[in-house]
Amino acid sequence: MKKIKNLSLFVLIVVLNSSCYMVKKSENYYGIETASSKKIVYVIDISGSMEGKAETDLKGNVINTAGSKVGNVVGNKIGGRVGGLIGKETNNQLTKLGKAKKELMPSIRGLSEDTYFTIIVFENNIKQLNKQLMQANSTNKNLAVAYLEKLESGGGTNMSDALEESFAIPEVETIFVLSDGEPNEGKIPNTQGILDALTKWNSAKKVKINTIGLGEDCDKDFMKKMATENSGQFIDK
Repeated sequence: MKKIKNLSLFVLIVVLNSSCYMVKKSENYYGIETASSKKIVYVIDISGSMEGKAETDLKGNVINTAGSKVGNVVGNKIGGRVGGLIGKETNNQLTKLGKAKKELMPSIRGLSEDTYFTIIVFENNIKQLNKQLMQANSTNKNLAVAYLEKLESGGGTNMSDALEESFAIPEVETIFVLSDGEPNEGKIPNTQGILDALTKWNSAKKVKINTIGLGEDCDKDFMKKMATENSGQFIDK
């Protein structure tokens, strides 16, 4: 019993300490430096698979199946209220969305005040932190971190509409796109259609598009093409 209590306390301390990413600063995002651009849009996949949930279309039909949650196993082994707390927090931090938040929050904290940014997230629908770029001052950074912390996943992968919204922002110079799957919703629910649309949208703007592909189910060829055809870098995670 004493060993279990000690383990519970130890794991709880580790979990709480890992939340320090909310206040850390970084000048890169998944290893891609951000300082060279002053007008940034972060485009983040929050489809169901980002938290191990089944992906569904707008009618509720299942598109992709769900994954398992490691935190449930940890929590059950520890047991009790502490086990439940640790299991829930472990699940939150070990999901793809949890890991994406741990990379993005420090990146936003590390932006200089002469940088402007916003966040667009996508599942079946598109949500935006702000429709226009915001100055990276302390108030807006705190707003962005609070927004990210509350994000939950669900639905399918409507990447095309999120990218279209990004290009609707006149000043954008750099777009970071993170996804763990492949497009299956929106105006253009296929990879080649999106690549063709980007060629059209970006012919005059010359926006740099960096992409991050998460997990084995990600269409890495597509994500790599999106980056290389738009002067960006591809990161395979």
